[in-house]
Parts: sequence; structure tokens; C-alpha cells
Amino acid sequence: MIRRSIFAKIFLWFWAALILVTLAVTTTTVMLGSQPLAQRWLAASLDLYAHTALDAYQQGGRDALNTYLSSIETNSGVQATLLDPSGSDLAGRGVPPRAQRVLEAARTAGASRFHTRFVWSGASVINRPEGSYFFVAVVHPFRASFAQPMIRGALLKFSIAILAAGVLCFLLARHFAEPIRKLQTVATRIAGGELSVRAKPLLPYREDELGELARDFDRMADRVESLLKKQQELLGDISHELRSPLTRMNVALELARRGDADSLSRMQIELDKLESLIAQILTLTKLEQSKESARFSQVYLLPLLQSIAEDATFEGKDLGKSVHISSSPDREIFGDASLLRSALENIIRNAVRYTDANTAVTVTLRSFPEKTEIRVQDHGPGVPASTLPHLFEPFFRVSESRDRNSGGVGLGLSIAQKVVLLHGGAISASNASSGGLEILISLPQSTNTQPADK
Repeated sequence: MIRRSIFAKIFLWFWAALILVTLAVTTTTVMLGSQPLAQRWLAASLDLYAHTALDAYQQGGRDALNTYLSSIETNSGVQATLLDPSGSDLAGRGVPPRAQRVLEAARTAGASRFHTRFVWSGASVINRPEGSYFFVAVVHPFRASFAQPMIRGALLKFSIAILAAGVLCFLLARHFAEPIRKLQTVATRIAGGELSVRAKPLLPYREDELGELARDFDRMADRVESLLKKQQELLGDISHELRSPLTRMNVALELARRGDADSLSRMQIELDKLESLIAQILTLTKLEQSKESARFSQVYLLPLLQSIAEDATFEGKDLGKSVHISSSPDREIFGDASLLRSALENIIRNAVRYTDANTAVTVTLRSFPEKTEIRVQDHGPGVPASTLPHLFEPFFRVSESRDRNSGGVGLGLSIAQKVVLLHGGAISASNASSGGLEILISLPQSTNTQPADK
């Protein structure tokens, strides 16, 4: 579990890196830069030991000398003996094996010689009137170092530095890992069905990348909650819309069983409504999922509008309704002609359905350098201002004037919006100052690439 924890990884890796860097610097200093310093320390120490040993011998003989040599070996890790000018071992200990070479070098040179490697050795020369004495010693550096108060202090400081680095690494690791753990907790709760929980309240003071991640996470959670809510509402609306014609069909079927001939035509009407509803639901679902099935090409909008206007005028002829088109020079846009026709037809037919009798729906097409605008205005009762933001929601209806008896199921404008967004455009609704509802569509001008997903 520890190996998988990002907190443990950050903490251990940072701490190990600091320790390794410290050790590397220390080792490099000892192996390269500090060797003359080690020799100076060894020369000064052995010189002091040599004079003290000679004094001990001269004052107390061999016993005093051995007592002193034993003490420095025990306390400082210095294994040594003292040779007189004739080369006799005054302590009777024998020359340490690893000091034989440095002793020969000192005798040849007639001066002190020292060797500092993994095991230090040296021969310190003490000149007296009767001749030269040689203090020959082998020093175990680590043992000798620990015996020195200065070295012990340095090691204590080094240990404190390592512990301090560990504390800092711990705090740094927690600084990075704790927000991730909180995000993980929030994700787990969302996965468990708590869609209202958010991450930012748990990280109120984070303004760094992790704080940004928390805000992005909350935006994602908002989007997921909104989509799930819309999906549930959509399923409820679909169920309701399907239930109504099915109920009427059951009633018609029961009447048909009783011999009512008109019930069969009623069943056909309800079947046609069901077929139209299912087709619109499938179209809406396809548009919400992806645009991979769209076939983009260069499209002129004016011919599409003229064809739709002709059909809509024919259907509204009995009530004196018509569609009038006003257009500037038409320019190509890049889009799917079939989807654009479906969207424009939904909007124009919707306008013809609600415009007053003996009035014309006005369709205005205008081309600009970077976009093409289509404005559709009817002369009906309009809609309450509070409902304008909801007109493009699936199955939404305005109860006052655009009720269920109008024949629609509330998907036409939603499909139109999906098509417009698929083409990288924008669509909006407003109440016209002269009365009626006005739909404004803006589509980007022709390009060689498909617009990005929305």
C-alpha cells in the first residue's frame, strides 16, 4: 500500500535525493578536496601523540609508555609504538603491519611521512640529541573521527540536517498529496451517487495547479450532474409523450372491438404521431452523440428556404398563412444540406403553426463576410419572456398559447439547435417588438474544414 501511495513516493524520493546529494558532496570532499586537510590533521595528531609517548617513556619507562599507547588506542583508535634511534621497539608492541612502508619512507627521508587512504598510517620523527625517535601508528579514521568532539558535533549537525530535510519532505509531500486524496474522496462519493458534492470547498485556499484541478473537477461534476438530470427529465418526457398516444390507441382499440369503425382511423392517426415522435427522438439522440454521420459540403441556403417556404405556404393556405423570404445575395456555407433543411423546416413550420391567420411569416437571409444570418419572425402571440431561455429544451412547451393541442411534441426547436451547434453556429429566440416570436440563426461562412464539436 505504501509503494502505491503518491504521498509515500514523494516523501521517500525527495528525502532519499537529499540524503544522496549530501552524502555525495561529503564523499567527494573527503576523497578529493580534503585529503591535504586529513594529512595535516594526521600530522598534527601523531606529532602530539609522539611527544607525549616519548615523555611518558622517559618519565615512567616501558610501563608508562604502554599505558599511554593503550589509552589512545582505546579512546582514539590509534594503534602505535615508539622506536628509539637504534630502531628498537621501546613498547615491545611491534610495528603495525600497515605502517611498515611509511616507516621506511620516513627513515629514508629523515622526516615524518603520512599515508591517508581507507586506513591512515604515519611515522612521526622526534629529533633528540641522542638521535631520532620514530612514533609509528595506524589510525582507523572513522573510529578516530568519532573520538573527536569536533567530528561528533559535525555528525550531530549532519543528523539534524537529515531529520530537518525529512520533516520538510514530509510537509511537501503532504502539500501535494493531500489535495489528491481529497479529490479521490470526492470522486468516490460522486461515483456512489452523491452528485451534489464538490471538491473546491475542501481546498478553499489552493490557488495553484491543484486548485485549478479542483475547479476543473467541479466543472466536470456540474456538467455530469446536469447531463444526468437532463437525461432523467428526457426519459420522463419521452415516457409521458409515448404514454398519451398509447392510451388513446388502447381506447380506440377497445372501441374497434365494439364495432366502432371510426376508431380504426383514430388508431392510424396515433400511430403516425408515434412514428413522428420516435423519428424526432432518434434524430435528437444522433445529434447529441456525434457528428460523424453528417455529410458536409458546400451549401446554398436560399434554395432550401424557398423549397420549405413553398411547402409551408401550401399547408397554411386554408388560414391565409404564408411565408415571405427576403434575401441578400446568397453565399455558400459548409454544412450538411439534409440536417440544415430539417432545422430550418422545423423553425419555419413552427412559425407558420403559431402565426395569426392571414399573416405572413417573414424569413430574412443576410450574408456577411464571416457569417450568414437567418431571421424567422411570425406574427403570433409570442411567448412569456421567462420561457425564452427554455424554448430549445426537449419537450418544452409554453402553456399559455402554444399548448399540446398545437400538434407538436416540443422537439423541433431542440433539433434545430443541435443542428446549428453542429455547424459551429448560434441560435436564439426573442419576442419581436412588432409582435410574435423571432428566431435568429447565425452560421459561419464557408470553410474547408468542419466546425469543431460543441
